[in-house]
Amino acid sequence: MEIALVGSLSPRLAVPSPYVIAGGFRLVELVALSSCEEGKAVIYVEDSADLPLILEGCKLEIRRGIPGDVPKVHVGCVPYLLRSRNLKCGDFYVNLGGEELVVEPLTSLADIIEKNVEIMNMAFNKLRELGVELVRGDVKGETRGLVYVRGKIYEYTYVEGPAVVGPSSAVLPFTYVRPGTTLYFDSKIREEAKNAILDAYTRKQHTGYLGDAYVSAFVNMGAGTTVSNLKNTLGLIRPSYTSRAYRKLGPILGEFVKTAIGTLIYGGRYVGPLSHVYGVVDRDVPPLSIFKNGEVKPMDRDKAIELLQRDLAQFGRSDLGPYFKTRLIEQSLF
Repeated sequence: MEIALVGSLSPRLAVPSPYVIAGGFRLVELVALSSCEEGKAVIYVEDSADLPLILEGCKLEIRRGIPGDVPKVHVGCVPYLLRSRNLKCGDFYVNLGGEELVVEPLTSLADIIEKNVEIMNMAFNKLRELGVELVRGDVKGETRGLVYVRGKIYEYTYVEGPAVVGPSSAVLPFTYVRPGTTLYFDSKIREEAKNAILDAYTRKQHTGYLGDAYVSAFVNMGAGTTVSNLKNTLGLIRPSYTSRAYRKLGPILGEFVKTAIGTLIYGGRYVGPLSHVYGVVDRDVPPLSIFKNGEVKPMDRDKAIELLQRDLAQFGRSDLGPYFKTRLIEQSLF
């Protein structure tokens, strides 16, 4: 099967939208999973990124550039391919067989978070149909429900599925993982997480609550960092990057974000890539910024390059330096 993924999700991250994680896997992986029985999926994207992929049992090839003669689908429609490959999603129509399904595309990361558990259940059902073994990691803690494990779940932990613990990832001792949580690749978590999506090389190794949030790659959350996902009034959370409102929604953290010890982040806030935040974060923070004492200051360009290189080096991914330097510093995507 050949298919092209077009469009984007808000707010903007450094990595292209086809690499966003939904239901435990990147959107490009969900395309492959939806058509796994037919052999390799060839997926065309407008831009690509050399980030880990964890899906097993399905073949995919990612090609850069959008041909004019292949079916096109918006990235926000991809999860619904797991329900039907005859899909009318907004202005996009793809008929690869099956009963027609009419849906509206997901347009933001908040939409992904809201539908994350549902998407994960669809993905797990498909994996089980294909005979893919869900648990192939080191499980010493207690699990309940469906959990896709390729990493390690330590003693004195409780993981309630659906959840994903990807390769080289770890649920550290004395941790409660609630449904929808994803530790995609080489990510670590401690204490409590609920419906939290953590991309590759991300660390939440200390105390603090993380709920209904999207945490991009190479993020480090300082000890005591806690996020809100519910208003005191029980009213709707209205993030700046979409016209929709949500009853429960945590923050979106872009790539390379660092939170200081004791940081508190309001629900629905967006912290842009390569920003550092301190204290109470009650507003959006632009990319490449320092937020402290309620003020936002731009990060020095040379310092940003130094921090970027240092972050990548600690994970042995200095090869990604030119990619992120170009996208975050030399070319303004924001």
